[in-house]
Amino acid sequence: MRESKIDYTLRESRRAKRVILRVGVNGLEVVIPTRFGKRRLPEIIQANREWIEKELREIEESPPIVAPDYINLISIGDLWKIDYQPLSPSSAKSSVKENSPNQLLVEGDANDIKGVSSVLTKWLHQKAQAHLIPWIKEVSREVGISFRNSTVRGQATRWASCSQTGNISLNRSLLFLPKRLVRHVFLHELCHIKEPNHAPEFWKLFSRLEPDCQHLESEVRKANGYLPGWALLH
Repeated sequence: MRESKIDYTLRESRRAKRVILRVGVNGLEVVIPTRFGKRRLPEIIQANREWIEKELREIEESPPIVAPDYINLISIGDLWKIDYQPLSPSSAKSSVKENSPNQLLVEGDANDIKGVSSVLTKWLHQKAQAHLIPWIKEVSREVGISFRNSTVRGQATRWASCSQTGNISLNRSLLFLPKRLVRHVFLHELCHIKEPNHAPEFWKLFSRLEPDCQHLESEVRKANGYLPGWALLH
């Protein structure tokens, strides 16, 4: 029997040193280093077919993602309840607003999970800009390592990144993580201001600022478990 084709999205990364396969709710993502020979991809995907199909089956068989009743922003201690109401005749698309303290009102179809996810993601982005950027500036002053600029993004595979010019990008989904892990991510990127690579000097500096950095690093690698399903759709 002829094997079915595995669809995937392809992304080039200057930071990637090897081909990375990631399976999520949006399917298979293949991350390749810049200038990687794309002709080799079918062979790589075929070699990992069994694992890819197993991961895709598990996602397919998992409970469906539904519109949330609340949003728990663990890192800043905010719990928001959510109410839904149908779109009004004058509204062209779904929207969200803060109706009262810690109460959100989503105007739109609660069964349209992608639409709900879209408006909640925009709201989350604004919250992240309001809280994460001042927070990393505070940590920066505390440890005495300055950076050029900080922005909030929706990275699919990174909690944060630091450019060669000293700009730090923060993932808006950091708001879902415990405070200790967010601080750990901040310190990781601030250390990259001084030490761009993960050489011994990087870990020496990191250990001085965060003695428990190795244990926290392993926690961060598993931190996707803190993210609600709707937040993985965008």
